[in-house]
Amino acid sequence: MHVRDLRAFEWLPLAQACIAQCEAFATEFNFEEIDPVALQAALQLPEGQTLDVLLTPGAWNNLDRYARKKLGAEAADFRHQHPMSVSTALSTAFLSEEASQSLDETLWTFARSQGKTTTGVETFADQLHTLRAISLEQHIKSLTWLLKNFNRQKRRIKKMLQWYAAGDLQPLYKAAKKDAKGMRKILIYRRNKHMAKRFEEICTSQSLFCAVGAGHLAGDKGMLRLLKARGFQIKAMRP
Repeated sequence: MHVRDLRAFEWLPLAQACIAQCEAFATEFNFEEIDPVALQAALQLPEGQTLDVLLTPGAWNNLDRYARKKLGAEAADFRHQHPMSVSTALSTAFLSEEASQSLDETLWTFARSQGKTTTGVETFADQLHTLRAISLEQHIKSLTWLLKNFNRQKRRIKKMLQWYAAGDLQPLYKAAKKDAKGMRKILIYRRNKHMAKRFEEICTSQSLFCAVGAGHLAGDKGMLRLLKARGFQIKAMRP
């Protein structure tokens, strides 16, 4: 949902047709709420801390190697970057950037062109709160795992794109849960509850197309199960 790789755009025509039939459109958060200054600050390490000190020498060397190979940069360029920002940059490097916007941005732009009400099932502030709720130690641990398993993660992302294109939610959910190890409650479960509640609130007054990351949908604590418990009927859509 958050990438520009055209392999993730297989369902775009169906999504656009469904958006056209709805009154409102929601992404995870309202893109109009983005505060560039607050975002930039959130993606920086706290004053006085740098990645070359927080990472082990081996992990730092790996970062330099992969940054040069995949990003055309040096590890030193990321010294003050938040580890989640670095993890995202490295993971995104596995993907193509063929589209001018990410899939969710593309859907947002289409919904706006259709005159739909646009909103979010979270707020921009909620997203920043989620980032800050996870300890820096846990973020470092996650980045270290990625740097140690870089090629393995490349293969996993390729499989995830195949599952996404096929609409196969269960393995996508398991992959997202595995990636969020140690952070599942904050990154997935707590947000699922909030987003499902917000989904229901919006639907009391208007029909809604809601676009969220696939990792939020399946599982016992996924949005689909939560919405079903709230009385919604769930039906899979196919092209």
